[in-house]
Amino acid sequence: MPTMKQYIDQKIAAWHEHAEQFKCEHADTLLRRRVIKGGAVQYVQQCQRCGESRNQPLAKAKALQASGGSEPPPFDDELRDEWEQRRSEAAEQIKERFSREAFFADYDPYLKSPAWAKRRNLVLKRAAGICEGCGERPPTQVHHLSYQNVGAEFLFELVAVCEACHDRLHQDH
Repeated sequence: MPTMKQYIDQKIAAWHEHAEQFKCEHADTLLRRRVIKGGAVQYVQQCQRCGESRNQPLAKAKALQASGGSEPPPFDDELRDEWEQRRSEAAEQIKERFSREAFFADYDPYLKSPAWAKRRNLVLKRAAGICEGCGERPPTQVHHLSYQNVGAEFLFELVAVCEACHDRLHQDH
């Protein structure tokens, strides 16, 4: 099972890779005719990779001159939509891969392991029957202060707490 630090590092790396994959330098553009709201016509350079328009609209005379006197082809909305669809699907895959459920698919079995039982018992023993949160009730839970070393926690990363204190610790989840 990866540690939380490894998990977070992998997640960050996946998002960086996604950003690189969908960063467009707009190196290949073509002049296109775009009809905008209200029926007005604009002449813009459209990136042939991501579909974005890349300049301020040109006057019709300049656009016709740039296209050799003929009307430029229509703006390709589908090109932009397909790029956005691929970007969005790739982002969803990362979200699924690093979802809370994905983490807990590894974490939950660990909580049932002999290694966790041993650490848990050591922390409860250290607490000597008193919640380390409120100092009043008996501890029933062992809470991770950090998930950085999950599976190989230092005992100081774990605290013995009662149910009420454990609920408070997780109230933001």
